[in-house]
Amino acid sequence: MTKKVPLLLLLIACLSACSSNKQKNGCGVQTCTLEYAYIGILFKDQQNKFPPLKDVSMINLRTNKPLTPVLYPPNIDFVAGYTLITSDGNIKDFSTDGDDVKISATNSETNQTKTAILKIAGGCGCHVSKKSGPDTIVFD
Repeated sequence: MTKKVPLLLLLIACLSACSSNKQKNGCGVQTCTLEYAYIGILFKDQQNKFPPLKDVSMINLRTNKPLTPVLYPPNIDFVAGYTLITSDGNIKDFSTDGDDVKISATNSETNQTKTAILKIAGGCGCHVSKKSGPDTIVFD
């Protein structure tokens, strides 16, 4: 009987330690890399030039809220034509399984508007990730 008490106490201590080691967001314990993920889209025309854009909008269709990408570090210069949609700074704006995000922009020179739908996951994932959708939008 005296040998069972320490074992029982050890088992209870282990179980309580495991349950208290969960993350506060309810995602459980996971090991993630220190990478910082970005998701964006490239806008170009048929001549492979990058037109100036206006009226760029990004809406999470699940929440019907506009996305405001968090840039870290704040002074990154992306390639010409690349528009940042989201980063790991916005991971909680998305569900773990992924949300449809409507991206829309207008070519300032031609006033042509193009729209695409991307599926972006976040939530309990380690990083934001694009599940589906185009990498590039081409204006006519």
